[in-house]
Amino acid sequence: KPAVDSQGRLRVAAACGINGDVAEKINMLLEIGVDVIVIDTAHGDQAKMIEAIKIARKIVGPDYPIVAGNIVSAEGTRRLIEAGANIVKVGVGPGAMCTTRMMTGVGRPQFSAVLECAKAAEEAGGHIWADGGVRHPRDVALALVGGANSVMVGSWFAGTMESAADVELDADGRMFKRNYGMASGEAVRRRNAHISPLELAKKTIFQEGISSSTMYVKPDEYGAEDILDKIYAGVKSAATYIGASTAAEMNQKAIIGIQSTSGFHEGKPVDSSW
Repeated sequence: KPAVDSQGRLRVAAACGINGDVAEKINMLLEIGVDVIVIDTAHGDQAKMIEAIKIARKIVGPDYPIVAGNIVSAEGTRRLIEAGANIVKVGVGPGAMCTTRMMTGVGRPQFSAVLECAKAAEEAGGHIWADGGVRHPRDVALALVGGANSVMVGSWFAGTMESAADVELDADGRMFKRNYGMASGEAVRRRNAHISPLELAKKTIFQEGISSSTMYVKPDEYGAEDILDKIYAGVKSAATYIGASTAAEMNQKAIIGIQSTSGFHEGKPVDSSW
């Protein structure tokens, strides 16, 4: 079911960064009726993020939901919640469009990050969203098992008819859409079209995202609803294996262990003889 408010309107979250006049941006979002404010930056465990959360909390009051991130450590989780965030966004580098780990070596395997941050958030009286790395229904189930309260999905939905990109056709007539990361050269150019060519060149010299990725519109996943149905079916089946009837029970009842690379490949289906 859609998340709606008391007047039947869709609930909307909007993101703002930590640079510039944070207070002005927060007030503008409140003025247009945003339900949740997300204070968003690639490296959330920093002094400017703490300052931005405190500014936002002072403006919105004690009961308004604030999301902040991204982080991948228990310490970072606690710091953001203590500053005033209700929800911490977890994930550095797992996204399909993200090259942060390859370019910088910074990041952490997503399940390990979710597992540790979820525990820290619960102890601090907050929650987490698992952000990135979702390519199959099992990834959503794993995030819930790890303690995430919500799971964010991006690129998987980029190849649906509802996404904002234009439909294109490849040489074989297959439909696809182009997708790019928000730290890619393409995104940086779009955000900074007003600055001088020299300054723009400086900003685009180092990129942490893919500028163009081909996301094919699959015949069995034309719409977002098709993907949501598949995710729901996978998570529901996972819950039955665990013996859980709620997401919280999945986290409480699951037995978590370490899986080797060979164990992972063992779990893949074999579509031809060996």
